[in-house]
Amino acid sequence: MSTMTDQRAKLLEDIGFIWDSHAAAWAEKLHELKDYAVLKGNCNVPSTYPENPQLATWVKCQRRQYKLLRDKRTSNMTVDRVRELEKIGFAWEVRKSGDREYR
Repeated sequence: MSTMTDQRAKLLEDIGFIWDSHAAAWAEKLHELKDYAVLKGNCNVPSTYPENPQLATWVKCQRRQYKLLRDKRTSNMTVDRVRELEKIGFAWEVRKSGDREYR
C-alpha cells in the first residue's frame, strides 16, 4: 500500500516535483529547439552544433524515432509530439550532399 496521498502529491507538485522526467526532458529540448528556431529562422539544427551539441543529438533522435513510428515499430515518438514539432516547422527529412546536411 502506498503512503502517497493526494495531499502529499499536491505538496510535491507545489514545489515543482516532476513525476515524468522523460516527458520533462523532452519538453525542455522542445523549448531549446523553439529558441533555436527564433534565432536561426528554422529548426534545422546542424548535426554538429557546438553551441548545443545535446540539441543536435536530440533533433537527430527525433527524426529516427519518427521513422520508427512511421514504420509501425517501437518508438518514443507520439502523435502529440509529432504535432508539437510540426507546429514549429520541424522538417522530418533533410536533404544531404555527400555526408553533410544542408542547412
